[in-house]
Amino acid sequence: MKKSEKIAIVIVIFATIGTVIGVFSIEKLRRDKLYTAELIARAPENGNWYPQQLKVPFGKEITLYIRNIETVSHGFALPAFRVAVKELKAGTVNVVKFTADKKGTFPFMCTVWCSEHHMDMRGELVVE
Repeated sequence: MKKSEKIAIVIVIFATIGTVIGVFSIEKLRRDKLYTAELIARAPENGNWYPQQLKVPFGKEITLYIRNIETVSHGFALPAFRVAVKELKAGTVNVVKFTADKKGTFPFMCTVWCSEHHMDMRGELVVE
């Protein structure tokens, strides 16, 4: 193996390690400043909300990504924090932000008729 090939291999290894370290550093910085969570909408017969219980820290600004992986529309309401999305169209992601300024367990639910099991499409937000 030539000297230039060895140098190229070393550069590629350092670039790869540097990229991985950079990604983890940025993710840690982002998580320290914001609390981000993802909620997936599925009709109850296909698994319901995932997760059905979402835990978040008290006093933090919450960025919630609500992803609809169904072929029907859903809605979302978290009344205790005055958070709502009128319609989550099939295959879309909606982002809501709120501050978890109350401790306790709070219900969230689907607000668009999605199936005959629509009334079962519920979950809970736990603020600790």
